[in-house]
Amino acid sequence: MRKSWLLISLINFFIAALMGLLLRAAFVRDLYWMEYKNMLHGHSHLALLGWLYLGLFVLIHGRFLDKEKASKAIYTRLFWLTQFSVVGMMLSFPLQGYAGFSIFFSSLHIVLSYVFVYRVWKDHRKESIQITLLLRTALLFLLISTCGVWAVAVIMANGGGGGVLYQVAIQFYLHFQFNGWLLFGVLALIINDFKPKFSPFGFQSFYFLMCLSQVLTFGLILFWAYRWNWTFGVNFIGVGLQLLALGALLSLRKDFRFNLTRLPAAHSFLLLAFIVGVIRVVAQVLLIFPDIADLAVSLRTTIIGFIHLNMLGLFSAYLLYSFFKNQALVTYNKQFKWVVIPFFIGFIGSELILFFQGFSTWRSWHVLSYYHESLLAFSGFIPLGIAVYIVLFLKYYSYRPAEL
Repeated sequence: MRKSWLLISLINFFIAALMGLLLRAAFVRDLYWMEYKNMLHGHSHLALLGWLYLGLFVLIHGRFLDKEKASKAIYTRLFWLTQFSVVGMMLSFPLQGYAGFSIFFSSLHIVLSYVFVYRVWKDHRKESIQITLLLRTALLFLLISTCGVWAVAVIMANGGGGGVLYQVAIQFYLHFQFNGWLLFGVLALIINDFKPKFSPFGFQSFYFLMCLSQVLTFGLILFWAYRWNWTFGVNFIGVGLQLLALGALLSLRKDFRFNLTRLPAAHSFLLLAFIVGVIRVVAQVLLIFPDIADLAVSLRTTIIGFIHLNMLGLFSAYLLYSFFKNQALVTYNKQFKWVVIPFFIGFIGSELILFFQGFSTWRSWHVLSYYHESLLAFSGFIPLGIAVYIVLFLKYYSYRPAEL
């Protein structure tokens, strides 16, 4: 994998974390120079498209393409053009929100992602049917998710911005990003990294259950938007199928081999991703209860908490593990705790505060004392952990041309 590409995606992550810190600070002190909503758009686009998308781009390029195909100039051009669009969004969204420049750069990013899908679909190694199926499914979900973005443009052009259909279109995009593109992309990496032994029927069952459940759980969004009872039932079925898929995956735990003596600190991120993955499924099971479902989709604190649970605890954690997965340095083992400790303090602390405040609001209790100050304090640890990670990455990551 190319060190410069990995570094760029990490820097995007760091800047997105600093933007998130500014958003927390806006509730503690008046930042008169900052338009909160515009900065929120910049933060979310940079985190999702500049960090998670590009991070997965680099890992797919480095793990699933042969040397000859990975060395094609099209991938270099794609990466830097995509980063150009990311920088454009990072600057334009905080300055002007959704307007000419930001719409141009976000549209450019989507078009470039289509080219990426086409090239990877053609060029990836086809040694494993399982990995090919998961990777191509991730790419298909990436395409499907963008339909929500184009729908938003049509809705806004017809004066429907801010309405229910507008919100459904946004949630469509996010749902199939988190539950499609990112989820199946990470699953392909997991199968590639640990090579669990599925029987043909076992994998087919797992794959079918996962695909169908991700589609059906969109019913919760439709229930929230239109209160159609049948969509709540559809979500109920989707959650049940996801439980069965998780059970099938957990039954293979004996086939996963972790060398905990070599990279103990790095495996903390792997463990975090696994725990959050289980929590994610359990949380969706709880959403079959109408009161809890209403809490989850109507309170801002719980929505933000669940988004960050996915972005930081699952996808970011696995990417941070994967970037250093093959490094075997004794000094690195000792120093990596200075990445893990602040990152975990920031992530776990802020998640606990967000969900407890959501529960308190649901129960009509008072707002937590120093709620915003506590969130700001815990959130400050996250960019600190990322900064230490970048320092260690620059110091210890060995570039090997054979990996490209």
